Amino acid sequence: MKWNALVIGLVFVTLVAASPRAHPQSTFENLDFEAANVADLPYPTLGEPVYITNGVPGWNISPAAGPGVMGHNSMPIGGAAVVILGPVWPSNQILQGNYTVELFFSTEGPPTAGEIFQSGLVPLGTKSVSFYGAGSFGLSFAGQQLPLAVLQSGTKYTVYGADISAFAGQTGELRFEGGGRLDNIVLSSQSIPEPSFATLLLLGTLALGLSRRKWIRM
Repeated sequence: MKWNALVIGLVFVTLVAASPRAHPQSTFENLDFEAANVADLPYPTLGEPVYITNGVPGWNISPAAGPGVMGHNSMPIGGAAVVILGPVWPSNQILQGNYTVELFFSTEGPPTAGEIFQSGLVPLGTKSVSFYGAGSFGLSFAGQQLPLAVLQSGTKYTVYGADISAFAGQTGELRFEGGGRLDNIVLSSQSIPEPSFATLLLLGTLALGLSRRKWIRM
């Protein structure tokens, strides 16, 4: 029986979750954002500024809310931003665990996107990188764009994946840019399945959304 791309994607996600060999050791850290060291603010709240090293240890962001600072449980007013959400935050907006990162496009001034990035080693044998996303994202490694495939779609988030095998054994910067909630980044020894026509159509729609929000790099 011939499996369609959706079934293959579900098998990929299951293998990534179940296999201890699906997560090669790397120097990247805090890929699920659960290392956040922030207060348990009541909800609803106006939020607070926190040091980036406490909000998303191991990562850097652009633009910052101030020198070395980002928002916690707060919403930007017009500008691009990166915010850490949790642990006291509506559960339907936390994609997994206790914390989720949200990136924001600017709605005023020059068109800009939120970015979160860190440098690390892609271990030998790594074939793919996947993540939970609810929004529009671009992903790059060492300055090279990684085309995204939809592995699984749900009501809370979409599981995206990209082939990163060409960079196995190399050190470089992993960078996410765009707008929306982001979580559970996984480097895997599993390959990315070929996308279906519906998947390509969805990704084309997301790419169009990103192009309409084209930002200016400073």
